[in-house]
Amino acid sequence: MQTIHFAEKYKEELMNGFRSKSYTESSFSHDLDMQFSGTRTVHVLSLKTEKLQDYNRNMDVGSGSRFGKTKEVRDYEHTMTQDMSLSLSVDKGNNVEQFNMKKAGAIMAAERDEQIVPELDRYRLQKWAHDAGLHVALSKEPTKESIVSQIVDLHNEMMDLNVPEDGCTLFVKRKYMPAIKLSSEWTGLDSLGGKSLPSGSVGMVDGLAVKPVASNRFLDNCYFMILHKRAVIAPMKINSFKGYTDPPGLSGDLLEFRMMHDAFVLEHTCNGVAVACAPNSVCAAPTITISGGNATLASTTEDATIYYTLNGSDPRYSKDALPYTAAITVTSGDELRAYAAKSGMF
Repeated sequence: MQTIHFAEKYKEELMNGFRSKSYTESSFSHDLDMQFSGTRTVHVLSLKTEKLQDYNRNMDVGSGSRFGKTKEVRDYEHTMTQDMSLSLSVDKGNNVEQFNMKKAGAIMAAERDEQIVPELDRYRLQKWAHDAGLHVALSKEPTKESIVSQIVDLHNEMMDLNVPEDGCTLFVKRKYMPAIKLSSEWTGLDSLGGKSLPSGSVGMVDGLAVKPVASNRFLDNCYFMILHKRAVIAPMKINSFKGYTDPPGLSGDLLEFRMMHDAFVLEHTCNGVAVACAPNSVCAAPTITISGGNATLASTTEDATIYYTLNGSDPRYSKDALPYTAAITVTSGDELRAYAAKSGMF
């Protein structure tokens, strides 16, 4: 049996093919997701910033720092959970030529375009939508009279939360593209002729590149999503790409392929992912009541589970998040943050 370990350049050709075919590949910054610190672990180098504090010149230096509370500057690690593989055989009765790199490339190109890329896009869009920093329940399903104003309102809400105006992409469930195209705002736009659009885009709305996506790649109860390129990562790593000629049990060629991938919303820039949701699909934010050193949490969403942290980290993304079961003892310096979750809701 002859074993062929395909060179790194062939893996890179496959990676470039993913990028050119995918809806999502051109919509996020790849310099954030390629710093692998382990087989499955990605080290994100962008740092979480902290708010400015008042300088206290009257503080006794023996009782603390006049510069305020010292906070640790953190970076982040994310572990990929998706492990995908392929095992494909070509019987000699179907192909009498010896296994070669050109043939392997053609086989993998077809698998990439028809199977791998659609699955990656589906997983990424659904994971980013689920973990978005901003979920807004619309009062009604988008129509040609309302959809553009709904998009603008959501985009404005992001900018009010200091998300940069440049670098955002609008992913729209294809079902709602006719509403955009028939809206008076779209039909009144100047011609886009001669303007450069990002890959996969069909036009612009409020400065956002519009990318229609097959409905089955979106989460239920999700109409559209605005994504800033530095708010997410989608690491992908080809672990194995090799072929065999006449392996045991087969008269012919065998191709084996394995890759790991995942998709994450970054905690410190999570407001750069905003989702327009169906009515009554978003859990009510918890209320916090503090009395006598105890904090009580509640949500008006029936049967919702509340999770919280005391260290200031966002409980939606933090490994320190705990489920709320009874009043929480809080002390000076604690930062209590909480969110509500329920199956089938954002």
